[in-house]
Amino acid sequence: MAKTEKEILEYLKEVLVKGATVEALCKELEISDFALYGYISKLKDQEIIVKVYEKSDKIEIKINNNPDLSKQYTYKIEEDLDSNTKIGVISDLRFGSKYEQISKLNDMYRKFAENGVKYVIVTGNLLEGKYTARKEEMFGNSLLFNTGIAQADHLIEYFPKVEGIETLFITGETDHTWKDFNVGKYIEGKRSDMTYLGPKSCNVKFNNVSIQVENLKKNGEAYTIAYPPQKYSRSLACYEDYDIILLGGTLTIQDFPRLRDSRILAIPSCVARTPLMKSKNQQNTMGSYELELQYNKLGKLKNLNSNVSFYYLPSDENYLTIKPLNIKHGEENELIEVTNNKLGGSELFLRLDKIYKVIKKEERFNDLKNRLNVSDTELFGIIDMLQQYGREIEIVDINNELVVRKTFQKRKNYEVKPRKEELTKKEFLVISDTHYGSIWCQPSMVNTAVYEAYNRGITDVFHVGDITDGDYSRIRPNHVHEVFLYGATGQMEYVVKNLPKYKGIKYHAIAGSHDQTHLFNYGMVLGEEVAKRRPDFEYLGQDRAYYYFDNCKMEIFHPGGGTSRILSSKPQNGIDQIPSNTKPKISLRGHYHKIYVGSIRNIITLLCGCNVDQSSFMMKNEIPNLMCNYFVSIWYDKNGDIQYFEVNPMVFDEKDVRKNDWENPKKYIKNKILTTKN
Repeated sequence: MAKTEKEILEYLKEVLVKGATVEALCKELEISDFALYGYISKLKDQEIIVKVYEKSDKIEIKINNNPDLSKQYTYKIEEDLDSNTKIGVISDLRFGSKYEQISKLNDMYRKFAENGVKYVIVTGNLLEGKYTARKEEMFGNSLLFNTGIAQADHLIEYFPKVEGIETLFITGETDHTWKDFNVGKYIEGKRSDMTYLGPKSCNVKFNNVSIQVENLKKNGEAYTIAYPPQKYSRSLACYEDYDIILLGGTLTIQDFPRLRDSRILAIPSCVARTPLMKSKNQQNTMGSYELELQYNKLGKLKNLNSNVSFYYLPSDENYLTIKPLNIKHGEENELIEVTNNKLGGSELFLRLDKIYKVIKKEERFNDLKNRLNVSDTELFGIIDMLQQYGREIEIVDINNELVVRKTFQKRKNYEVKPRKEELTKKEFLVISDTHYGSIWCQPSMVNTAVYEAYNRGITDVFHVGDITDGDYSRIRPNHVHEVFLYGATGQMEYVVKNLPKYKGIKYHAIAGSHDQTHLFNYGMVLGEEVAKRRPDFEYLGQDRAYYYFDNCKMEIFHPGGGTSRILSSKPQNGIDQIPSNTKPKISLRGHYHKIYVGSIRNIITLLCGCNVDQSSFMMKNEIPNLMCNYFVSIWYDKNGDIQYFEVNPMVFDEKDVRKNDWENPKKYIKNKILTTKN
C-alpha cells in the first residue's frame, strides 16, 4: 500500500539520520528518484539540513544536523538614527560546567536592564561542550552534565529572561563538540527571547554600522594575549570591511581601537577558571562589555563608547542554590523581578536542604542522628551529599566523640557587583608623546583632545612622557634637521606657551627618554622648568610615577626599548615582574606610539598613542605610528578596585595630519569635537 506524503516524510526523517542510498530509498518507497528529491526539498523547507552526495557509483542522502560553518550569516537591525543603541556583549558562559557563573550572569543582565541595554550579543561557547576519552577521565567530575541536550536544557532553564532585551548569539568551539546536534537551533526553538545568528560568526548590522561577531578557535595557548586577535585581523581580506569586531573564545578583556581600520574587542568570559583551563595553562578573565553606538545621518558609526564590567572573583553559587532571573516591566515601566519560589535543583537537593536548615551550628553526631531519626549510615550519607552540594558542614572528632559542625559564611561582597552609584567615579584624559619641537609634532591633536576634555568637564590630564622631541644631535647628527627648535630652552618655552590652557584643567606629567636628553646635554630637568612657569602643570618625575585616586593606584610609565609587533608583549613582560602586593590598578604606558587596552593580571593597561606624525626614522624602520588620546572613566570601590572602566579613544588618521602644524599651535580639529560646553 502506497504511503502518504506525511508518512514518507516521517520515514525519511528517521532513516536519513544514519543515511541511505537513493536506490534503496526509491525501492523501499516505490517512487522515482525525482520524487524522492521533491520530498527532500520539503524536509529542507522544515529547516532540516539534508546533504546529497555521490559516493563511488552511488548517490547517498543523509541528514546533517551539524552547523554549516561554510556560510557567512548576516542579521540586520533598523534603529532610530537620533537615538543611541546600547548593546551588552558577553562570551564563554560554559553552561554544564560546575564552574558556570549563573549569579554573575544574572547580575550582568540586571545591570544591562538598568542601563537601557536593548540587545545582548553572546560571542559563542554557551555550553561547556563534550568531554571524551582521556579528557572525560581526568576532568569529568567538573561537569554537571556531559550530554548536549542536558547542557542545552540547563541553559534554557537558567539563562536570564529580561523583558525588553533580545539576546543574539552565535555558537562557538565548545558548542560544536556536540556532533549531529545543532545547539543554536535547539536553544532558539525553546527561548523566544534568544535569536540564533549562526555557527562561529555572523555580521550584524545596526543601520549601516557593521559589527562582525566571531568565535576564535583556540590552537594552543599563546603567552601574548594580543596574538589571537591580531592574527585574526591579519587574516581579513581587503573587502571585509567592519566597523567593529567582537571576538569570543579568547577569555580576555582587550580593546584594539584601530586594527585594519576596525575597532576590535576581545570579550571576557562568564565562567570561573575550570580544571581543563588550568591543565592547558589558559588565562581567564571574567567580565562583560557594554557598548553604545551613536549614528550619523547616514546611519553610519559616529562614535562608540565601550564600558567594561570586571568580575574579579568567582561565586560559589550554582544552579542548586540560585533562582533563575526573570525581569519584567511594571505599569510605569519600572523593572520588576518576577518572584519565583522554586529553588533550583532536584527533589533530593530540596530534601537535603530542609535537613541542613534544622541542623545546629555544632551538635553531637548521635544526638543529631536520634533527632532526625536516621541510622549512622544514613547520617554519613546526608553529610556527604550536603558537602557535594556546596554546604559548609563537616564531621569532626572532639575528645573521641563525633561532632557535626556547620560553618556559617557571610555573603561575600564580590558575589553581586555594586552599582556605579555606590562607587567613586573619576574621569580623565590621557595624552602622550607630543614631541613638541619636532617638525612632525601635531599640536592641533593635543588642542582637540584637551578642548574636548574641557567641554566634558574633565579636570585632570595625564601626560605619559616625551613632552618634547629632545636633542639627539650627538648620537644622531640628522636630528638637527628634524626639529624646528634646537636645544632645551627653546623646546621648554614652546611647551610653556602652547600647551593648552583651560580653566580648571591641570596636567600631571612624567618625562620620557626624549625629554631626558635635555638633562644629559644641558643639565635641564624639563618637567621641573615647565612646572615653575605653568601653575596648571604638575611634574611627577622621570620615566615612572604613581598617582592615587584615594586607594586606587595608577602607574604612569614611559618605558624604553623597541616596540613589538604583538601589542601585548611589552606590557605583559613588564607587568609579569610586578610583585602582587605592589600592583597598580591601572597602568598608562607611553613610548611605543601604539594604541591598545587590555587587562593583564587584573591591571587595566593602556598603550598610549602619540600626537606626532611618523618620523623619517620610524618610516625607514617600518614602525607603525598610531596617533590617539584616551578619555577614561573609572568607577572604584573603597579598596581601590576598579569595578567599571570606560574608554573613549580619540583616534587620528593620516587625513588629520597637518604639515608644519607647529606653526599654528592654537588650532584644533573641529570634526573630532563631540561635546559642546553648556
